[in-house]
Amino acid sequence: MPIALGAIVALISLVVIAIPFIRRSGAVLSARHSAEVERLTRLRSDLYDQIGQLQTDYGANTVTDEDYQHQLLELRIGAAETIRLLDQLGYEDEPQDAPTALKREVLEEEIAALRQAGSRRNIGTGEDSESGGA
Repeated sequence: MPIALGAIVALISLVVIAIPFIRRSGAVLSARHSAEVERLTRLRSDLYDQIGQLQTDYGANTVTDEDYQHQLLELRIGAAETIRLLDQLGYEDEPQDAPTALKREVLEEEIAALRQAGSRRNIGTGEDSESGGA
C-alpha cells in the first residue's frame, strides 16, 4: 500500500511539473494556427471586396466583357484556394457578406459540373477507352 501511494504521489507531481511545458508548446502551435487563419480570412475578405468592386465596375460599363470574365475567374480561383486552405485548417465559418457566387455550396456544385463535363469530354475523345481496350 505505501508503494502504491508513493507511485500516485510521484505521478501527480510529474503531471503538475509537465503541464506548463505542454501548455506552452500548444500555445505556440495555437498562436501560429490562429495567425494563419486570421491571415487567410483577411485575404478571403479582400478577394470578396475585389469581386464586389469588379461587379460594380462591370455594371457601370467601365470594364469590358473579356476583362470582366478574366479578372472574375482569377479572383474566384484565389477565393476558392483560400477557402480550401481554411478548410484544411479546420475553419469553416463563412462570412455573411460573401458573394452568392462564392458560397461553399455554389462552388461545390460548379466544381462537380466541371468535373462531370471533363469526364464526358475524356470519354468523347477516347482517353478512357485507350487504357482498357488492349
